[in-house]
Amino acid sequence: MFLKLDTKNKILLAAVTLVIFSILSCKSYATELQDSNKTSVYNPDFYPQYKKTTVSINGFKVLLALASTDEQRIKGLSGLEKLNENEGMLFLFDQPSKQGFWMNEMKLPIDIIWLDSKGRVIHTEKNLEPCRIFMACHVYTPQVDSSYVIELRSGFTNDHSIKNGTIINLNLTQNN
Repeated sequence: MFLKLDTKNKILLAAVTLVIFSILSCKSYATELQDSNKTSVYNPDFYPQYKKTTVSINGFKVLLALASTDEQRIKGLSGLEKLNENEGMLFLFDQPSKQGFWMNEMKLPIDIIWLDSKGRVIHTEKNLEPCRIFMACHVYTPQVDSSYVIELRSGFTNDHSIKNGTIINLNLTQNN
């Protein structure tokens, strides 16, 4: 059956339709915001084969996959398509040394933080872009020995005021 509507009813119908559409859009956006602001640090899909630890960096909790073998350290975050703000990788080394890192096979920019044996930041590199040409990949190395290195999403060091001298309690009690 076809409804014959006068101008007043057409306007009313359009207004009701607009209100319903707006409500549904707001609900969808609110759900999306709620999902993106989850406070849980544990993400089972983030490097499921790695042991993990949760650290607090200037009051912000971060889940770090532990790269403790040569194979894990060589792979690092290479190939990863997305890195959330509360995720990263902690590289563990047997002896303090000048650990060099490059951006070969990386798909996203990152920040790198070098730490001494006490968890004190001794060097940072920020917003490192992926290396496009293998032979031209720059190697980033601190001037002093480090015991640990953390890779985090690009912008993390600025967003969380990380600088030389910042202490990061590595809390090497593992989650997984």
